[in-house]
Amino acid sequence: MKIHRDSAELLAEIGRVLTASRPSFHSSPLQEVIELLSRGLHATWVGIYLAAGTNNQRLVGAGGEPHPGEMARPETKSKILVSMTLAGHEFGILDVESDRENAFGPGSRVLLENVANLLARFLAGPGRYLARKARAMATAKA
Repeated sequence: MKIHRDSAELLAEIGRVLTASRPSFHSSPLQEVIELLSRGLHATWVGIYLAAGTNNQRLVGAGGEPHPGEMARPETKSKILVSMTLAGHEFGILDVESDRENAFGPGSRVLLENVANLLARFLAGPGRYLARKARAMATAKA
């Protein structure tokens, strides 16, 4: 059973994870953020897609059952997509899905917008290496 956590507490913990992160190609704080969101919300799937060039998004972390290449899992009944944008620059998209109807309310949307803002700030600063890695991987596959 999923535990629905207090939004302020969850946001503070995500902020601590991103602030404490040190650049590394071997472990990603994004995966920790995904795990926190998966446990803290009624989410069956959480994904972070990073901008990897013109009209190209690269999935860099996901929690829940994988569904590569699909816009939503077949059992998804609720979904929120939030852009990770800072100063007009889009860093990617935060995708949260649930197999429950109306799983996310206005409070969930506000929480996820705040998380997306934290992620954009992280990706513009200490997490730049993750954005570069996503672009390099997308370029290598092209």
